[in-house]
Amino acid sequence: MNTSKPTFKLLTTAAAVAISLVSAPTMASEEIHQGYSDTAAQYEVDGKIVSNVDVEAPLWNPRGKTQEQLAARVQSLVNFYANSSTYLEKTKDIPYRVKYQDAIAINSVLPNSVGIIGNTKESYSRGLLANYNAGMTMASATVYAFPADGSDEIDPFLRAQRSDEVGNGMGLVKVVDTDTIRQAKKDGKMAIMYNTQGADFVIEDLGNIDKAYDAGVRAMNFVYNANNALAAGGAVSRTGKDTGVTELGEEYIKEMNKRGMIVDVSHSSDQTAIDAAKYSTKPLLASHSNAAGVYDVSRNMSDEAMIAIGKTGGAICSTGIGLFLGATGEATPEIFATHVEYTANLIGRDKTCFSTDYVHAYEELLMTQVPNVDIYPPEKGFGGYMQNVSARDIWAVARILEEKYGWNEKEVRGFLGENLMRVYKANWNK
Repeated sequence: MNTSKPTFKLLTTAAAVAISLVSAPTMASEEIHQGYSDTAAQYEVDGKIVSNVDVEAPLWNPRGKTQEQLAARVQSLVNFYANSSTYLEKTKDIPYRVKYQDAIAINSVLPNSVGIIGNTKESYSRGLLANYNAGMTMASATVYAFPADGSDEIDPFLRAQRSDEVGNGMGLVKVVDTDTIRQAKKDGKMAIMYNTQGADFVIEDLGNIDKAYDAGVRAMNFVYNANNALAAGGAVSRTGKDTGVTELGEEYIKEMNKRGMIVDVSHSSDQTAIDAAKYSTKPLLASHSNAAGVYDVSRNMSDEAMIAIGKTGGAICSTGIGLFLGATGEATPEIFATHVEYTANLIGRDKTCFSTDYVHAYEELLMTQVPNVDIYPPEKGFGGYMQNVSARDIWAVARILEEKYGWNEKEVRGFLGENLMRVYKANWNK
């Protein structure tokens, strides 16, 4: 076992990535228990090696650990995340931001609102300001993910109301339809809409879809990783236990289509996406999903699921979380662009888009996420070291798509936001 304890806050990004690449052979100097164990120093499940004793191991088991151990783990993860995510605009990317300064640019998932995963009004406003300064025309903020998602108050309607107060104070424009977004661009303002990354709160009453719409929510997922009464979650993708959309889930889709709400299938299982494509009469959205064909983890989507989404006229927004970009946890515009290009080759460049899923209250998130092994089991790769692409990286991705992959201006503008605008309009217009 590697007994040296790296101090991540003192390392460069490259050095931190190198440390995060501790491989099975490096850790194999101590016997590795096959299958889950809460007593062995380390154990292996489905090729993932998890430590019970080393809080700085690539993967660590939080079950039964003390608050002090949890805090030490979280601090180590935060230092690595922060080291990598402060992207400074390089000279070579500035011309692309200038070239596309009149383009609609959209971040399809900002996982920040007042009350979710520890976000305060201050951290939410910080996230909004970061997106505005990055040149975003619109950002979609998450007001709900799953029960007990990091806050005592999980009412998405109250979160939307409190987030409205912040947005209004900053002069943001709340989205009603696509015309709202275009007018905000003309006025030099940023628009904001809300999304949910799960829909447990509608299970007992599908009428809450209308209530969410009235609060400003315009896109909703079925489920956040774990199965619920509506559908199967991403945790069971490619396990042979993927049951897809339930009968109640079919009713949910009908109500969503009727209300003009986008059916989002990120965090859902492959079969859920495939079933949703069959039942929905409007284009689907995967608001923050990467390709399993590039990096095969349960959170990423199979080719079959991606093709099904594409056939609805929908779109798939590649996302910046390093955990889903590749095995190292590293997040760079270059790695991000490989997922965009793969998606484009599979379903078309006109069905690609951008999301960061960048958390502006990361420590608060980790303190609730790391111990929540039902939603984020380390055996599935959760709770590891990762970086995150930020909103400013969208211009670097645009440059790479043009220079490396030969995208033309219309195609890049589509990726920046027009592809999403098409999906939005098809869903929101009655």
